Amino acid sequence: MNKIIITIALVLAPMLSQSQNFEKYENMKEVDAMVMTSKMFKMLAKVDLSENDPEAKAYMKLIENLDRIQIYKSSNAGVRSQMAADVKTYLQKGSLEELMRVNEEGRNIKFYSVPGKNDNYVKELFMFLEGGESGEKPLSVILSITGEIDLSQLSKLTADLKVPGAEELKKINKKS
Repeated sequence: MNKIIITIALVLAPMLSQSQNFEKYENMKEVDAMVMTSKMFKMLAKVDLSENDPEAKAYMKLIENLDRIQIYKSSNAGVRSQMAADVKTYLQKGSLEELMRVNEEGRNIKFYSVPGKNDNYVKELFMFLEGGESGEKPLSVILSITGEIDLSQLSKLTADLKVPGAEELKKINKKS
């Protein structure tokens, strides 16, 4: 019986640690964190919008299908190093596929995803940004968005959230 429990624990441990890999950053004073859950998205989806605004309707459809958005940002060297190590571990454990890499103006941005119901949708979009433009403090940003994500609407959402690297998301949709 003990062997069965230990086997089950060993099988489930990577899955559980993968989903909680970045939550430790929420309470660090050196980290700016934002986490939005499905309850928040459902509440936002109930906002009464004009029937004549198709862009607003599409935006609401996007957010009501999201499960979670996590954004962690830090310029602290020690935290940035830990973030890089955690991202590397997360990518090795997960089923994420690389979408795109961008290295420009001192920033290195990598995008990954878990495929969705078709080529226009993903179940998870993951971004890791390192670096900064000259004269700026180096910065690391982790962005994870889960749910049924429409890539054609995603760049609008991340731009509204003012996520560094959001402008690069427009290029992902053009490539898909």
